[in-house]
Amino acid sequence: MKIGIVTFHSAHNYGAVLQAWSLQEYLTQQGHEVEIINLRLPVIDKLYRLAYKTNRRICRFDAVNKCANGLYYLARSSGNLVVNPGKIGKYFRFEHFIKHKLPVTKPFYSLKELQQEKLQYDVLISGSDQVWNATMMTGINPAYFLQFANPDAIRVSYAASIGTEEIPPKYQLLFKRYLRDFDAISVREKKAKEQVQLLTDKEVELVADPTFLLKREDFDKLRKKSSFHGKYIYVHNVHLKRVDEALNSVAEEMSERLGLPIIHNWKKKVYKNEAGHFTGGVEEFLSLVSGAEYVITNSFHCTVFSIIYQKNFITVPHFKHPDRMKNLLEELGVPEHLIETGDKIPRNLEELTIDYDSVEKRRALMGLHAQEFLEKAIHLIKTEDRRSYLEIEDKFRCYGCGVCKEACPQKAIRMEPDEEGFLYPVVDKALCVQCGKCKEACIYQADTKEKVVSEWHPEIFLANAKDMEVRKSSAGSGIFTLMYRAALKQGGKVVGVCFDGHWNVLYDIADKEEDCKKFCGFKYVDAESGDIKQRVQEILKKGESVLFSGTPCQIAGLKKFLGRDYPNLCTVEMICQGAASPKAYGKYLDYMEELYKSKIVRLEFWNKFKGPDTPFILTEFESKSVDVELVSTNNFTRAYLNHNIQRPSCYTCEYAGSPEGTADISIGRYCGEKLPEFGEDCAVSILKINTPRGKDFFELWKEEAEVRASTFDEAYANTQTGPLTLFGTRGRLMYYLDEQPFEELFRTFNRFKKGRIKGI
Repeated sequence: MKIGIVTFHSAHNYGAVLQAWSLQEYLTQQGHEVEIINLRLPVIDKLYRLAYKTNRRICRFDAVNKCANGLYYLARSSGNLVVNPGKIGKYFRFEHFIKHKLPVTKPFYSLKELQQEKLQYDVLISGSDQVWNATMMTGINPAYFLQFANPDAIRVSYAASIGTEEIPPKYQLLFKRYLRDFDAISVREKKAKEQVQLLTDKEVELVADPTFLLKREDFDKLRKKSSFHGKYIYVHNVHLKRVDEALNSVAEEMSERLGLPIIHNWKKKVYKNEAGHFTGGVEEFLSLVSGAEYVITNSFHCTVFSIIYQKNFITVPHFKHPDRMKNLLEELGVPEHLIETGDKIPRNLEELTIDYDSVEKRRALMGLHAQEFLEKAIHLIKTEDRRSYLEIEDKFRCYGCGVCKEACPQKAIRMEPDEEGFLYPVVDKALCVQCGKCKEACIYQADTKEKVVSEWHPEIFLANAKDMEVRKSSAGSGIFTLMYRAALKQGGKVVGVCFDGHWNVLYDIADKEEDCKKFCGFKYVDAESGDIKQRVQEILKKGESVLFSGTPCQIAGLKKFLGRDYPNLCTVEMICQGAASPKAYGKYLDYMEELYKSKIVRLEFWNKFKGPDTPFILTEFESKSVDVELVSTNNFTRAYLNHNIQRPSCYTCEYAGSPEGTADISIGRYCGEKLPEFGEDCAVSILKINTPRGKDFFELWKEEAEVRASTFDEAYANTQTGPLTLFGTRGRLMYYLDEQPFEELFRTFNRFKKGRIKGI
């Protein structure tokens, strides 16, 4: 099998690279083709860089600025040769090991690059190491939840660590979302098992660190002769900057008792009986541990290799998270080797004698269990979990379309807002008779796409309205105006999303052009559909035609509700970037009205008075005051564009970017290269005709449009073509929605504005 591994392999940390080497080495020994996916995130690499890079502008010429910054970086890096020669040597030794000892792919510097590469693997593995550490969310990334490569790959977490005792509530949505995609889940610590298990109904296993998969002889192949000779105590401090006084007290005490000098890796510490300072590479580290008389460390992996090489050792608990060390030593039967300070060392050192025959038997069992987990996991057959929200209350499975409510013959279901303002079905158990109609009606993983003749293939165009006045009066290209005019001309009715008198966003029906105009313009909010489906059905049953425009999921809900095809129904789906939280939207409106001390009388989310490429959000008040701000910098719209306030199902949406489309026609803003043939400063729309019915409707108004044939790749360049990617920022923002004033909170997540709330 071809297996790809994502882990912290590039950290210049002995444990990080050795656990990565161990996992791939074991899998290679089993006959698999293994690669470590070379994800080089700046948040990790910057910890070990030789010097800080700068992007200063010293003149108006970019080439000169780039050259000057490059020379500055080179000078700072070279300076380390004089002031810190050990650092530069260690840097290149680690990079050499990563390049030549690990089977790494070409480097990738972001999740987006990984997703664009379209990598193909039979199995993807995340772990080991603290790849799920929620307290370092600038370092955690959906890539470590395997959100890239072919979707049919088996996805496995191996000994993943959360690094803390709990997963904070503000990050739990992220875990819930991405744990859904794993076929097998394992973690490294007991606390992690408890915490992760709370967020998934899949079994979470506890497995050993990857180094336990191998034998001592495997690591001997890496060892290089150390430059240190004689008897010594090796002291290893895992912290990059923190002085560990507890570790130092244990080291000094043991050095005095044993009469042995100390070799250590902490450049800022000088011990009383010091024999040297170690800055070597991975291979020398193994040699140094294996040759020591005693090892004293606060490092998990240094403890592991002390055990592998059957050394006398003392482990000092990590100052924040000692659990994994404690669990390891308890599992191996040597818990007394976890000693907090020098004065806790037993007077009689014989009490610290280790029965390594017993330890090896326990270690072998841990390794066997880990091997069995991997063997089972990588040979799993992928299955689909088709359970609905009504069965397991997983918010990623509910689009809020309300079809389940309408399908219930007992009227036992009502739609109620959750803590984020999104509507979800709530079942009155006293009225429910368990008929199952609601589950049958659910559009989650349901085949709601219209069946068309096999020879039909979607036709893709770029288009806008020929009439300049139509284009000017529209937030987009004017194409939807042509659509609703054609529908009205045929005596039909039009359904779309509009504002009500209180600026709530909902679906409504219109049969006059003046009323249809309210459907135009962008509305970023999760719109309430109410009883729109029943109203549409009543119109269709009368034989009248309906043009229904909305999000793909609402159109899927409409089709499921109707239960059969109506030839007098034509559907138009908007290419969607998700639906924003009604609560967040409401707080934004309240903030604006409080700011201006006046009620809103006009709201446009996409005003083009300076052209389609520089849209503004325009708000007018009863006081005649007008607020105008760029969409790209406004706090609310910025949060939307960064995908920080959308409905949970938007991050798993099965309707987003469907090549066949859910509706007869797909329409959305074209975001690709400039198209001079459409005229200067003219918005252009993507127009995808998905069905013959859509083509027939297109024929009614195409003469009023400027149309050019296109391809999917050209039309959808820079356009959302799948579910949104969920980052930790979404959980953080929504977690504090009720605790922080709107402006302060949303500004924290807006890189275009200054200000940050501590702790968010």
